[in-house]
Amino acid sequence: MESNEDDADLQLTKASSTLLSDLQDALPKILWRPSKTDCAPGRVHSQVRQRDLDHILQLGTTHGSQQIEPFQGEPQLLDSKLKHVVPPIVDAYLQYLQLPKRAPKTSHWPLDTALCIILYTLCKVRGYKIIVGFLSNEPRHFEPVLQALERTLTQADGGSATAPWQVSYVLSLWVSHLLLTPFDLAYISELAPPIKLEFPTSTPTLAIRCASVGLKYLYTSTKAQDAAAAMLVRLVIRPDMQKLGLADLLTSKLLGEVSYSDSNVPTSIYERIGPLRFLSGIATSADLSRLVPNIYRTCEKLSNEEDGSSVVTSNAVAKKFFVKIFRNVAILTLRLTSAEGPLLSFLETTSVLEDVIDYLLRSLADRDTPVRYAAAKALSLIILELETEMGHEVIQAVLDSFWEDLPRDGSGVPDFRTANALKWHGLTLALAHSLFKRTASPEQLPDIINALAAALQFEQRTATGSSIGTNVRDAANFGIWSMSRRYTTDELLKVSTATLHFANAGNGGQDSVIQVLAVQLILSACLDPAGNIRRGSSAALQELIGRHPNQVHEGISLVQVVEYQAVGLRRRAMVDVANQAADLHTTYWTALAKGSMDWRGLGSVDISSREAAAAALAKLNGKVPASTSGYVVLDRVTKQLDQCSSKDSELLHGLVTAVSYIIAPESDRTSITSGQIANLWLRLSSMQECMGNFPPRVLRSDLPSAVASMLTALCHVTLQAKEDGQQTESLPFDAIETILERLLARQEDSILQSIPALVQAAAQLKREAGIPLGCLEAQMLCGRVALDSSKSALHGAGRAIALGALGPMYGNGLAGPQANASITTLADLNAALTVDWRIIGAKALQLAVRNAGTGDSIESDILDTVVQAIHRGTRDYTVDERGDVGSLVRLQALSCASSVLGYGSKRKLPEEVLNVLRTDVARLSLEKLDRVRIAAARCRYEWLGSEWAVRDVASVSTEDYFAAILSPLGAEDRDSSLESALLEGCISCAGVSGERLLQASRLALVELLCRADDALLTVHMTTFAGVLKDMLMDATHMHPALELLGFLLDMQIPQRLVGKTDFKWRNLLSTVQKAHHKSNDIQKIVAAVNVYRELAGVPTIRGEVLKKLVSMLKTNPYPRVRMAVAETLSVTTKEERLLSVDWAAPIVNNKQTVAAVEVSLLAG
Repeated sequence: MESNEDDADLQLTKASSTLLSDLQDALPKILWRPSKTDCAPGRVHSQVRQRDLDHILQLGTTHGSQQIEPFQGEPQLLDSKLKHVVPPIVDAYLQYLQLPKRAPKTSHWPLDTALCIILYTLCKVRGYKIIVGFLSNEPRHFEPVLQALERTLTQADGGSATAPWQVSYVLSLWVSHLLLTPFDLAYISELAPPIKLEFPTSTPTLAIRCASVGLKYLYTSTKAQDAAAAMLVRLVIRPDMQKLGLADLLTSKLLGEVSYSDSNVPTSIYERIGPLRFLSGIATSADLSRLVPNIYRTCEKLSNEEDGSSVVTSNAVAKKFFVKIFRNVAILTLRLTSAEGPLLSFLETTSVLEDVIDYLLRSLADRDTPVRYAAAKALSLIILELETEMGHEVIQAVLDSFWEDLPRDGSGVPDFRTANALKWHGLTLALAHSLFKRTASPEQLPDIINALAAALQFEQRTATGSSIGTNVRDAANFGIWSMSRRYTTDELLKVSTATLHFANAGNGGQDSVIQVLAVQLILSACLDPAGNIRRGSSAALQELIGRHPNQVHEGISLVQVVEYQAVGLRRRAMVDVANQAADLHTTYWTALAKGSMDWRGLGSVDISSREAAAAALAKLNGKVPASTSGYVVLDRVTKQLDQCSSKDSELLHGLVTAVSYIIAPESDRTSITSGQIANLWLRLSSMQECMGNFPPRVLRSDLPSAVASMLTALCHVTLQAKEDGQQTESLPFDAIETILERLLARQEDSILQSIPALVQAAAQLKREAGIPLGCLEAQMLCGRVALDSSKSALHGAGRAIALGALGPMYGNGLAGPQANASITTLADLNAALTVDWRIIGAKALQLAVRNAGTGDSIESDILDTVVQAIHRGTRDYTVDERGDVGSLVRLQALSCASSVLGYGSKRKLPEEVLNVLRTDVARLSLEKLDRVRIAAARCRYEWLGSEWAVRDVASVSTEDYFAAILSPLGAEDRDSSLESALLEGCISCAGVSGERLLQASRLALVELLCRADDALLTVHMTTFAGVLKDMLMDATHMHPALELLGFLLDMQIPQRLVGKTDFKWRNLLSTVQKAHHKSNDIQKIVAAVNVYRELAGVPTIRGEVLKKLVSMLKTNPYPRVRMAVAETLSVTTKEERLLSVDWAAPIVNNKQTVAAVEVSLLAG
């Protein structure tokens, strides 16, 4: 189920204060050693343990996810603590740089590496520009920080352990920040670096070092490349570096590398992307405008290459930098008031601006999302620099592109089937950015609003049914939000609603454009399938209402209802939020009722969303406004059902589900007339052809289950109409019979869940009409179930479920011959060949008991049959290639037992019945499988008086739990059957199971047996020996039983009975011998050998035990078993000859040794 707690971001908002406080408190522990005084921190640490770093990154989360990274969705939550978190990290890092370096221990990080990882995580979440602002920019720190960055290079070149790339990323950003120093670099450092590039002779050594390390990292494949490019740009645009021509040198070098092409020399894409990053930064500097012509020509040539094998033109990141470079060049040319030299010639001989705009318009349809984002933003920035009229022309070109591939049907609904989704995304983004910068003319708003309204409804389906267009709707939200923020109320009100073609849902042409946009945003916020779109629409709606007050009906209340957090979960948004919004105004009710029937509602891709839309329509149907006369939800759904193609299974499912929800017994049906009922029966009859052969698409859409629900609701509403005295036309019982027969022959879970209510309603309707039950007759169902269950396939499982649901209706409760025959047939399913049929049988029996009612509604013979079937089900331990599939039968049998005990809570059950159920549940409450143990413990708590409350798996896996379950073994008035059941249950959990479960259960058992006196221990061991003997008939649990026996003997607990009581040791030995006789299970044989090792210490049977071990040493074919036997004999007899023999060798090789040992041992 969905709840507020399912909203991860809501949980984050609630817990953010605590998480950040914990982070602030935990950080000093990894930075500083404990201080001897409280006035100052201690000395800085040199290393950080891996677990301490993980603690910082994962602190305070419930599911082990990182602490800082979840704030990416709400980064502003970090702002209040950044000033307390980042400066201490910076201070500790600078102090660490002054310490002598030593190699870190295993599972330890050097402090500088750990701090850089933390700083990188903060940069990733909050943005590097914010975090860099907290870094120290004092010139005295330039040298140590740069040396630390250079050391990362020497580590890589020297073959030593390389620092993580986060270190070079953070240090490069720090050096870039330090390059803002107002002093010439020549005065800061005199260390001479190794020079691999010819720099001007007067270039400061510090600049050479920065350039060298920057160029090194410019070609890496990590984010260090970003920081290196930023550092190089920051370096070359410094006034002192411009005088030296460093920018010209680096630009010339990198342009050559970008444009170099040799098919014989493999080139990494990162060797091109790094220089492009640098060039895009250079193109923004007006002081370096002389470099623009060469940069533009090189990039233009590369971007226009049509060769698909080009490593640059096929890469999204490279194309994104082309866009940025062209954008920067265009803006630079627009901002330059005067030009001279090469730049002047370049501007006169080329049409830079027109070419760039054309390239950007084409890039809006690029296949790569980052390119479209960059192109849209670039266009908006260029339009901002253009003259007003020219900017409006560019926007108009964007608007004209919208309608090139968008036909409409007669109703004005956009048809996106042939639209280019990538192009629409780019165009919508371009409009949104232009609106955000207020570059669009108010006269263009009608076309813009039309485009945004259409984009807000954009949806395409692939051949496989998946959705395309989420990013288009996201961009539309941004566009509406920007328009609401940047344009005045008067400017928006001048737009006539008559000009809007795609935004007329619910407005009737009478409301303002602001009201129309609000309706569109409500539809998107309540109904859109994508959570980020719903929340984006909610934010846009809040902005629209807040910026333009008194223009939207019930605006304040609407903002409170369609709230950002409230629309996070889709079902809550579609059902609860939509209905609260519909209560505010008739306009919203009309729009939501229509919207719930389109692709966002009943036509949704997934089943749960269609069911949510149906539930929403059912609620809306119960609150039809008085002003909407002539519009009835049921009529509209029925009309759409008539028009729907039988091949559109998904929409059919949504419509049929909506009908069933609207006319369901729990809904408001006062307005349903007899004519509507008759019309619905006709619609149902037409459903037969859709369910003929149950093709895969029909089954995936869950249409059969929806038809079953509709038929159930129609039966109820027809019966209610007859009770109210309405005249109903003749019913299509032939169609009802056909649909029932087809549904009962299925085995899908969704269909089986709907069958009980369906067959009960249909049987009641047939009886009221006085016609035979047909396929629901007890005799017919019993015969078909018996026949179907003899086959391996589960075909016809619905009939078994129907038999269980109808069992109490054949007589007065579960009484009479028909009920007896039904229950007997279902109980016989316990012996079916397949596990699935046994599960179905237990489910059907549970339905029969649950529907039996109270009083004398279950005959004693029938009750005995049910209980015996439960008893057999709780002992189903079938194992196949899927694993312990019998556990599914045991679980279902436990559910059935709970229903019987619930029936018994209203009427006292016979003692023998109660005893069978009590022992079976007690045994399964010690099951090693968690889900079975939880179900049994919950049954005991609810119906058998257990005081142990079940909360989760941990609550039924402790020593205290097992001690409480086993406590009846120490009672004076013990029940022998319960004692046997508990000891048998111990074999499951304390024999072979998970380590923690094994320890807890064994500890509880040992403590109980240690407290028992000799007489009581004799009783328990005798009972356990009897359980072991009974298991010889079914060896499923024999191995864990031998393991448990071996453990108890190893603990010397049974040995207390030697010579004191008449415990039959020889019977126990005989059972152990039979347990592994002719067995191929090596683990079981080894467990038996371990038992023999301890039984050899019992004087009365020692000779027989040794004789058995020697026999196994002579004859057992498995080397592992012979080795275990030899070890056991060596321990129990101290026979040294056994130690020098290779018992893994063939038996023949050791024949003489075995004979000598046999003579020695048996003679002794």
